[in-house]
Amino acid sequence: MAIRHDEAFKFLFDLPEVCADALRAAAPALWPHVDPATVRSLRVGDSVAADLSKRVGDALFGVALRGGALPDGRRAELVVPVEFQSAHDAGMAGRMREYAALQLDTLGRQGMIPPDGALLLPLVVYDGAGPWTAADGLALLRGLAPEVAGLLAPYQPQGYVLLDLARSRADDWGEHNRLRAVARLLRAASAEALAAALAEEFARFAGPSHRPLREALHAWAGELWSRWPGAGALPPLGELEGGETTDMTSIAEARVAEWMAEHVERPLAEARAEGLGRQRALLSRQATRRFGDEAGRAVAEAVADMEDAAALEEVGDLIVDCPTGERLLDALTNGLSRHP
Repeated sequence: MAIRHDEAFKFLFDLPEVCADALRAAAPALWPHVDPATVRSLRVGDSVAADLSKRVGDALFGVALRGGALPDGRRAELVVPVEFQSAHDAGMAGRMREYAALQLDTLGRQGMIPPDGALLLPLVVYDGAGPWTAADGLALLRGLAPEVAGLLAPYQPQGYVLLDLARSRADDWGEHNRLRAVARLLRAASAEALAAALAEEFARFAGPSHRPLREALHAWAGELWSRWPGAGALPPLGELEGGETTDMTSIAEARVAEWMAEHVERPLAEARAEGLGRQRALLSRQATRRFGDEAGRAVAEAVADMEDAAALEEVGDLIVDCPTGERLLDALTNGLSRHP
């Protein structure tokens, strides 16, 4: 995964509300049992093992569970190590076990979790082009009878939960799930679709309180924007929004529409016009070479205002099919739809 792409993810997951929405989307059955208001970042920098090897995690957050308590009386908390992937990693389960162990050890030494560890839910956030096929570390249990799998599950190495942004049913996550906004941007099939999705998500998360999220979405969209040659660079956030206002919906949509017209639609129209101009000149030159200057001038006059590529192709067919210049002039005079 590219460094800038990784940083865009990290920027997004610096927001506690995004971490909460990721957990809600990835583990819906667990969601009713956590307290989303307690989400806190547990970023600890480098996690160093006893042999002095170190690992920088992509993201790490904690969230308290509803009900129950730890042996020392403290509220039970779930620790969620997060790794961002854009490509398959057959050894992901082993890597997650290693990363989680290092991070828990560091958290324990820093006093951020109890010395005897914490409840753990590793999460892999994937946005690759193809479906994720790497094993999650629990595949062997799925071949057993449910009662046997239930007895053995507590003793197996830690697996992980997968959140596939490109293929998950994002519409089931709820209208205001922030990861749903990222999934919409990721699934955009063109620069125009990406711009429209960005404007709609800016409108959905309007107002000063959502400014950090809009900054993260803008950074994410900027990384995706480079997919389409000729789209240019995404304009700064301030240009798209025009400053904070109570009417962010109309302003965001208008700013993106203006930018698309200036930087995407106009260049495409200019390129199309240039191509049509070359095609008109070619037709005139072909008529001149075959039937003389009068035929060339007649063709140039006939196609001067043509914007339809199919009509220009019909003129080309006439130049080839007409046996004489007179027949070509007659066809041009009496309408292109009448072939000789």
